[in-house]
Amino acid sequence: MNQKLGLVAVLFLLSVVFFSFVGLRNEFENYIPFQKAVQTLAKVESINLDENSRLLDQNGNLLFEFRGEESRIYLSYKQIPEYIRQAFIATEDQYFLQHHGIDGKAIARAFIANSTDGGIQQGGSTITQQLSRNLFLTHERTYDRKLKELLISYRIEQQLTKEEILELYINTIYFQNGVYGIEKASRYYFSKPAGKLTLGESALLAAIPNNPELYNPLTKLNNTQKRQKWILDKMKEQKFIDEELHGAAVKQPIKINVSQQVAPFPEVVGYVKEELLSLLAGAPSNKGLTADALVRKRDELLRSGVVVETSLDSRLQKEALQAVNSRLPFKGVEGSAVVVDHASKQIVAMIGGKNVGLEEFNRTYQAKRQPGSSIKPLLAYGPYVDVFGAKPHSLISAAKICEGNYCPNNYGGASYGTVSLKKAMASSINTAAVRALKKTGVEKAFSYLDSFGFSSVMREDHQLASALGGFTSGFSPLELTSAYTTFGSNGTYIKPRLITSVKDKSGEVLYKWDDQPVIVWSEKTNTVMREMLEGVTLSGTARDARFSGSAYIGGKTGTTNDVKDLWFVGLTDRYTAGVWVGRDKPSSLRFIEGLSPEVMIWRDIMIKAHQK
Repeated sequence: MNQKLGLVAVLFLLSVVFFSFVGLRNEFENYIPFQKAVQTLAKVESINLDENSRLLDQNGNLLFEFRGEESRIYLSYKQIPEYIRQAFIATEDQYFLQHHGIDGKAIARAFIANSTDGGIQQGGSTITQQLSRNLFLTHERTYDRKLKELLISYRIEQQLTKEEILELYINTIYFQNGVYGIEKASRYYFSKPAGKLTLGESALLAAIPNNPELYNPLTKLNNTQKRQKWILDKMKEQKFIDEELHGAAVKQPIKINVSQQVAPFPEVVGYVKEELLSLLAGAPSNKGLTADALVRKRDELLRSGVVVETSLDSRLQKEALQAVNSRLPFKGVEGSAVVVDHASKQIVAMIGGKNVGLEEFNRTYQAKRQPGSSIKPLLAYGPYVDVFGAKPHSLISAAKICEGNYCPNNYGGASYGTVSLKKAMASSINTAAVRALKKTGVEKAFSYLDSFGFSSVMREDHQLASALGGFTSGFSPLELTSAYTTFGSNGTYIKPRLITSVKDKSGEVLYKWDDQPVIVWSEKTNTVMREMLEGVTLSGTARDARFSGSAYIGGKTGTTNDVKDLWFVGLTDRYTAGVWVGRDKPSSLRFIEGLSPEVMIWRDIMIKAHQK
């Protein structure tokens, strides 16, 4: 009887379609066949819902949720708890499993009521009709919209199973406070997944979509609980639950536990979005896309419910932030730190400043600063050793040198004669570094830097002054630290990454790096450089970096003119880490130079890293 009434109602209403549907009231002669009209309205196969994408650390812990306009976590039909499915069928559409998208009795009741009232007051909508409205139509109360809704519902029932319709419906409905779908609603209002909801909690959430503002549990909990009881009554009437379950659910105390979006390490989020662009750009399927097109593709990807896995070590990230903050209590003095794991060639910690907010300026990769003497191993001594086969104890002149108007001085005006390369590095003798660069040849030495892909090295930087860090723009802490990883990898370079993979909802890998190692130094050169870098921490400018947790410790300090920047980039037997200290608007840090905060921050971080 119900199905027959539905068909009669549809036939009656279709007689009005020619005058009200899609602007055809005055164009009867333009009538298009029923099936064609339906197909123009609803293309179910093209449904694409916004879904939250998750950013995870190396242990699978949530770091952040990327949200589109609708905050949603999609569940398959089997993942939706049975009580939730039953609650919506019992209260929104008890004949859902029998009808073909339209409930004749409900339409008839609504038609009579609306005719009496002189307007659209009652809907009589099935779950399928509500789904068609949510996906393809507005919520205006007009006959035009209602007729389109009927046609679209017919189309949906032709294409989808009942399970698929109910799955879409429960994932699309609005739960107030910017929340869509049952899974996000459960996590937002009760701070747990839908699979762990009790019957009472399930019924409370099922109450909200009927009138999200009226049944908002944060502001009108009494209203929500009244409808919750009504839903439980309906579930009992339709034998979805028995008297015992009903009674227990009604009596269960409901405690709302709102879960707000929290980003434990907000500085990571912005970097991940930038790195994701590089990952997409390297995929063969995206070859030839413009920068704007890549941004659009990235943003679409982050609205599709993907999982972005990273190598971030949350414990070490927390310790690194603590080290930066505790060693730099001075107003206006900032710090940045990066840690790379030699074993994985991945970034495990990244500190962009003392208090970097979500997608704010991140000094780790966005700040470009002069490197001072920290560039010497990469530009002066590494190429010199590689070209001439020099050893740590090979001698080099550290006497005063002038090239035209360029006459570099040593720290404190010190003068030297002939010294070993190890001594020159350990004591950071400027004249020796300049002589090494000159003997190698500026162009030859700079060719070694090409492997690192430094973003701001310019043609005018090809000069002797660069041996001491005199660059036009400088380097970011991430760039400089990444270059030092070669000394921990037998002279080979692979750009360190934070993202390890991007997976779809089913766990299939969509994007993954395909970086290939590049040989920068020969193994002999790398061995010599490691000994020279170790000398810096044994008897040179970074003796405070030593600690008992690693068999090897080496690195290089860097101080720019007027002590505007303090650097230490070093490595252990497991990690390479770089630390920068300075002000965003460069000015002298001479008052803290003696404290060696850059070395002490590095040491603090490495001690914690080696406590695993």
